[in-house]
Amino acid sequence: MINKQNILEQIFQQENITDVTELNSQMLSASGIKEFFKSVDEFYVWKEWFRKGELDVGAREFGDFQTPPNLAERVCRMLNGKGINPTTVIEPTYGKGNFIHASLNHFKNINKVYGIEIQKHYEMHFKKSMLQTKAIEILHGQDITLEIHHDDFFKHEFPEYLLGDTEELLMLGNPPWITVAELSRLSSANMPEKSNFKNYSGMDAITGKSNFDLSEYIIIQLLELLDKAKKGTLALLCKNSIAKNVVNSLPDKNWNTTTVELYNFDAKKEFNVATDASLFLVRVGEEGKVKVNTCDVYNLDDPNNKLRTYGWVKDKFVSDVEKYKDSSTVDNVSPLIWRSGVKHDSSKIMELKVNEDNTLENGLKEYVDIEDTLVYNLLKSSDLKKETVPNKTRKKVIITQQKVGQDTTYIKDNFPKMWGYLVKYRKFLDKRKSSIYKGKPDFSIFGIGDYSFAPYKVAIAGMYKKSNFSLVMPINNKPVMLDDTCYFLSFSKYLDAVFTLLILNSELVQKFLKSLVFVDTQRPYTKDTLMRIDILEAVKELSLGDLLAYAKDFDIYIPLGVSEDDYADYIERLSTSPETFFQGKVDSANLQETNK
Repeated sequence: MINKQNILEQIFQQENITDVTELNSQMLSASGIKEFFKSVDEFYVWKEWFRKGELDVGAREFGDFQTPPNLAERVCRMLNGKGINPTTVIEPTYGKGNFIHASLNHFKNINKVYGIEIQKHYEMHFKKSMLQTKAIEILHGQDITLEIHHDDFFKHEFPEYLLGDTEELLMLGNPPWITVAELSRLSSANMPEKSNFKNYSGMDAITGKSNFDLSEYIIIQLLELLDKAKKGTLALLCKNSIAKNVVNSLPDKNWNTTTVELYNFDAKKEFNVATDASLFLVRVGEEGKVKVNTCDVYNLDDPNNKLRTYGWVKDKFVSDVEKYKDSSTVDNVSPLIWRSGVKHDSSKIMELKVNEDNTLENGLKEYVDIEDTLVYNLLKSSDLKKETVPNKTRKKVIITQQKVGQDTTYIKDNFPKMWGYLVKYRKFLDKRKSSIYKGKPDFSIFGIGDYSFAPYKVAIAGMYKKSNFSLVMPINNKPVMLDDTCYFLSFSKYLDAVFTLLILNSELVQKFLKSLVFVDTQRPYTKDTLMRIDILEAVKELSLGDLLAYAKDFDIYIPLGVSEDDYADYIERLSTSPETFFQGKVDSANLQETNK
């Protein structure tokens, strides 16, 4: 057995060192690491640590979550159970080295470990851990070469021998969970050169779609290397949204991805972060297998029980392949136009709390006395929990325009209290950062139009996981507004809204939505997704009796005497003249509830 303490004592007793070549040869025996000392100065840092018993290497940069040893062990144990037993392990951002230690414990065929780490803090921490654990005995017992590099992954050049002659290659680790934009704000050097690597164009590139997580960039670069090697496995911890993005890109890549899998774990428990995360496993070039563009989902602690499969079904990207196959008949184009709610970007001023005595209070905790005409009840995503919403709202909102770009000076003449209020808080409104307000009239809002003033709306919360739709009714003969986290359809007639609500909440449409939506994204339900619901196709499979049965479950009021003729008329107008469902602006000052 190697006596590391004796070797270290001999090394650190030496003085006047000018060359570390011989020392590195001795340190290879003590640590298993090639070229342990990168310079003479580094030798003296380590000598001081050995003397004091403390290793002071400075602070780390931001952008990483160090993998708990137990999680690293569970990952390697699961991979081993899946028959993955690599000869070479590459750890692209090894940090404290917990994945390297776990690899040495679980993979018995390893002959090389190759690690990269940009932060000196972690490089030295890892070297110290190798000196203090039994890892060196494993290295020598299995004749393993450990080669680590203090380098920037984004500039590192992997040697040809690493990829070319490897019998079984595993790229394992936990790359940084942070975006390029966030790192830029932290003035970090740990990021690639700025580039629009997804090739977004126009406004998408300008407004931030070209921003990306470092882990996504690293995964793509490693898959390129794996494809070059012709065979191997990638197993990296990442946010589920990153894995989804990679799977989404598979048809456009030449990678021979023969297995793609996701193993969920509790990121809150492991890293204390509120995000959905998994081990992302991709195998390239397995013999006897063809390329796949789908991903099977499991739990890390139950790796043999498949939960679902997501990915590509022909030219459609879906979150659940089986559910999609059962409901894809409604996947087309909606005959009705989905809208998003009002956008003002100044909730402290534009949104008003309704107190118990019906007085109004702004976000500055100040009492507000203004004319009621331009003040509307407001629903947010958190209010759309049931199929019907109460006839009272927690908040109200100031609506300064009836269409985007409308001149707002009319407020000064017609509503002097409102004008005074807006002028008083102009500084809040003028400092709104979005470019959409530039060059627009004072106190402008967006997401406003004739459709906003419809008496009836069928709405869904864009930010929540539930896919239920809600019926929004007028309150005190005024239409109710929704905020920009919601999407809705507009209706002039109550019965049209009810039929549509029941169709959208039917089992068929709900299964279709669940097959499309990734509920772990920030905004699961978007206009693009909702516009894929072809209500006309859905009604082919839903009778009036089906809808009336749903109505009982949802406690929806159905007017007396509703008949097959009413349903037939609804379907006829939906197929020939969907514009009749909402015809122009309703006079909001004299709105009367119809069909009740």
